Amino acid sequence: MSASENGGVENPGRHNGPSAGGKRNEPCPTGGVARTAALLGGFALVSRVLGLVRDMCMAWLVGGGAAADALVAAMRLPHVLRRMLGEGSLSMTLTASLVRLGGAGGQGTGGIEAGRALRFLARALAARLGLVLALLTVLGVVAAPWLTDVLAPGFSGPERQQAVYLLRICLPYALAAGMAALGMALLHSMGVFWLPAVSPVLFNVVILCFAGAAAMGQLPAAPALAVGMLCGGVAQWLAQWLAVRRLLPPPSGGGQARENGTTAAARGHAASLAWGCIRRMPAGLLGAAAPQLAMLAAMSLASGLGRGQVSALYYAERLLELPLGLVGVCLGMASLPALSRLAAAENFALFADQLKTALRLTLLLSLPAAAGLWAVGPRLVEGLLRHGAFGDSAAHLTGLALWAYLPGLPAFAVNRSLLAACNALGESRRTAWSAAWAVAATLAVGAALVHSLSGVYGVMAPALAVSLGLWLQSCFLLRTLGRALRGRLPAPGLRRACLPEFSILLRQALAAAATAFAAWALLGRLSGCGIWLELAGAVMGGAAAWAVCLLVLGDGDALAVARAVTRRARKRPFNP
Repeated sequence: MSASENGGVENPGRHNGPSAGGKRNEPCPTGGVARTAALLGGFALVSRVLGLVRDMCMAWLVGGGAAADALVAAMRLPHVLRRMLGEGSLSMTLTASLVRLGGAGGQGTGGIEAGRALRFLARALAARLGLVLALLTVLGVVAAPWLTDVLAPGFSGPERQQAVYLLRICLPYALAAGMAALGMALLHSMGVFWLPAVSPVLFNVVILCFAGAAAMGQLPAAPALAVGMLCGGVAQWLAQWLAVRRLLPPPSGGGQARENGTTAAARGHAASLAWGCIRRMPAGLLGAAAPQLAMLAAMSLASGLGRGQVSALYYAERLLELPLGLVGVCLGMASLPALSRLAAAENFALFADQLKTALRLTLLLSLPAAAGLWAVGPRLVEGLLRHGAFGDSAAHLTGLALWAYLPGLPAFAVNRSLLAACNALGESRRTAWSAAWAVAATLAVGAALVHSLSGVYGVMAPALAVSLGLWLQSCFLLRTLGRALRGRLPAPGLRRACLPEFSILLRQALAAAATAFAAWALLGRLSGCGIWLELAGAVMGGAAAWAVCLLVLGDGDALAVARAVTRRARKRPFNP
């Protein structure tokens, strides 16, 4: 079967990478995005489930009071760095740069084949990025008390001291996360997606081992989880760089070849390209990190609202990770290499078609996820987290925070594909401005809402501000794409070329509403039958209502899936 007959991907785990002969593969058609995203989604599902187990252990060990607030404040910055560096944002920026610089196909720098050119560039980037991150890590450890005051200005006394101590344990994770992100970017530029998708599983397994040691009384709970985060990052770093070393061709043998002038020129050119990538990195990194920075601002606002508010925001955010990891992150990461190649080839018609596919699929899945979590969210918090030190008050606060985050979930998911498109077009500076506006809006709206929502509902103010900030960033990114693609598209205007049609959005919204209503009704109907039976019935009923509604309304994606399932069922032989 040819690549075009297989949705444009010969192997969903590795495609469009540097070929043996250094020839450039053809850009991947839009069908490849869904296939690659499905592959990433499978691995992401395992990772998110393990992450959920990890957060359940954390809730059981430290609960939702002052100790949990100190741990969450200490882990918040490393978590932000993990999102920015280790799980996609830095990788997104670097992947786009590597593809634009020719590292993923075609003739490499200095007249040598692409594989060796990419190896030279990888070495140069590793040395320079490692030096920068090491210096920042040392500065962060020294400045931990001041960082704690910025991250959680409402902390004082023993709570602040504990947060400083834990922050110093966690901060070296930044170096490991950054180097793992570089490995992820190199693997993505070579068309290898499965290993970067598996590495978060390794991260969560390592933390769970330390949580198990804490549960058995071998280690104090909070420091054990902090050390587990650091060791998990190191494990990710080693796994991805071992794969990069294996996949890239070895240096040419022989002293004469090593001293070849072409090779020496290529090394020098790779060094200059590496500094160019690093110079472009801050703007692209800031744009991709807007959700994490907005949540950092939300934590700063919540630190002055009372005990349990910071940890409630954290646990609510963690419950959003499952749909976000399966939808927004996977589609954004899957579409970036192909969008970068299409932009470099100036094939803007296919670029727009691929972006439209990514946005359509993102909304198709994120809207019912938000609607379903609205219906079952508080009950889900009770079932997953209300154990051990995590009591009724913490569960109630977390449920309210989750409700306030849900309006921003579709924007969070869509932003990944929009950022992929902007980075592919080289609009990293404008993405940085989008992040700045999102964070500023979060702080301004959050400060206003904190004074409007009093008592137990105060925890909703920072989360609602984050939701508004993410929608503001989506609008800013759409405007950036409109400017960048003006005059390059065959269809007039960005809306017709890149955005899903209004009829498709209406069908998706109606199906999401059906999901929420069915899940809410079944949850009430099954009341008293046990929390897990209630949740299982509500989730399955909501999913069934969503699928039936899409099929009845004639949604093209749902009908295509139904036809594919029917064809497979007919081809499968009957075994009595």
